[in-house]
Amino acid sequence: MPKLLLHYWPEYLSGPDGQFFRPTGGTLMRGYTLLLTFLILPVLGALGHDIYITYQDQDFNKPMMFSDVGYLWTHYHPESYNWARSNFSPESWSYLVTFILEQKTMLVAGIPFAIAGIILLVLKLLGLPPFSGGGLMGGRFKKKGGFNFGSGDKKQGRMKYNRK
Repeated sequence: MPKLLLHYWPEYLSGPDGQFFRPTGGTLMRGYTLLLTFLILPVLGALGHDIYITYQDQDFNKPMMFSDVGYLWTHYHPESYNWARSNFSPESWSYLVTFILEQKTMLVAGIPFAIAGIILLVLKLLGLPPFSGGGLMGGRFKKKGGFNFGSGDKKQGRMKYNRK
């Protein structure tokens, strides 16, 4: 480990009260945004491929045809397809792999993105960690009356600036 990381390592492991350190706010959301971005890339790649094939055919009167996973695999990398076919048992190939290979690429690539999005949405709505305190059941509500510098008990006027 670099010397700088070793210097700050205990601060990453625990907070001031000894609890496990959990980043809050924007740091945490950047991680989920990165996860969802990586999960949407195969969907966008499959969509771009299908649009490209449709554009190459130049027949825009028929609806766009989406490619199957098996077509992409056998067309663009037949060596790995043959390797996988020889290493799977015939029963598992016919039962599991053939089912996946017959599905549309957009569907197969979109399932991980959809599952991650649904899980994050449910966690956010229920206010569960890592979104603790927020959401519908979190219990953190905004205070009425806005922000002021006073004690909060009484309504204060404008703050006077007394610099001479």
